[in-house]
Amino acid sequence: MNSLIREMNNLLERQQDFALATIIRRNGSAPRTTGAKMLVRADESIEGTVGGGALEAEVIRRSLEMLKSGRASVQSFSFSGADAASMDAICGGQVDVLIEGVAGGAAGAAEAVRALGAAAESHRSAWLVTTFEPASQRTSHAAVLHDGQVLGAAQPDLDTALVRQTRLPKLLLTVRGVLTLIEPTNISGSVYIFGAGHVSRSLAQFTRAVDFWTVVIDDRADYANRERFPQADQVVVLPDMADISSISIEADGYVVIVTRGHMDDLTVLAQVLRTPAAYIGMIGSRRKVALIFDELRKKGYSEADLQRVHAPIGLPIGAETPEEIGISISAELIQKRARLREDSAL
Repeated sequence: MNSLIREMNNLLERQQDFALATIIRRNGSAPRTTGAKMLVRADESIEGTVGGGALEAEVIRRSLEMLKSGRASVQSFSFSGADAASMDAICGGQVDVLIEGVAGGAAGAAEAVRALGAAAESHRSAWLVTTFEPASQRTSHAAVLHDGQVLGAAQPDLDTALVRQTRLPKLLLTVRGVLTLIEPTNISGSVYIFGAGHVSRSLAQFTRAVDFWTVVIDDRADYANRERFPQADQVVVLPDMADISSISIEADGYVVIVTRGHMDDLTVLAQVLRTPAAYIGMIGSRRKVALIFDELRKKGYSEADLQRVHAPIGLPIGAETPEEIGISISAELIQKRARLREDSAL
């Protein structure tokens, strides 16, 4: 979502109109879930996707209509048979899409999007709140920041406490038919890559591309630098890997251990096992992993601690090159993130 926010910000700053399509409901088999967004420019180019195929083509067509009128509407799309097959949705389903024309000079939207962009740059949680009033066919936008500050065109009865508790896109409906869509941003998680070698260079590209906040850490300044990792959000030179206390790893943290040697891997792993990280993975052969686990047992770590470690790391796709290994690791991170989101939705 962050790349889409950046493009919204660019267009609003240049006072260029665009349309925004957001899936607000999904029933049955559909290619994308609630919260999937697509920006449509006047030249029919897009940013983001609501699922591709026939559905997306029709959403683009209707988005151009909303762009010209400057209005908004909720439109339903059902697909079965040939349409479903074209979208890999064989069983068919239905999505409701909020399609809105956004004026480049809309002060409320511009203020909200600027705030969301600033939150993304500082890796702070924030929420986009979109309100749609069917009677006027208009939308308004507000940003709620992590500290409760509200920027943009917020409704007077907006419950900021409820907004800040939201972890997945949520749709609220009032008795008057007014829709409020709450969308968390900057919730994709943080990846901490310990080690700045060849695998790390490849991995950082992939994790950044799928919206993980990507931090690369090494004790060698000639490896951990912006020239080698221009795509990373942060590059940290940590002189002593035996003390990683300056790296704050929270429950949304994903740790990847790919240092240059057995002892450094052990040193880092022993410390990150004391954090609430959502994922801990370590590269290495089964023999190396077994040796490191034996050392950790001697240090008092339990079997439950060791079961937290994904090792060997990555999905088993037969990866050999740094690029292939980077893909297998990033795929496992995506899988873990998706499962955590599913669990939080239950």
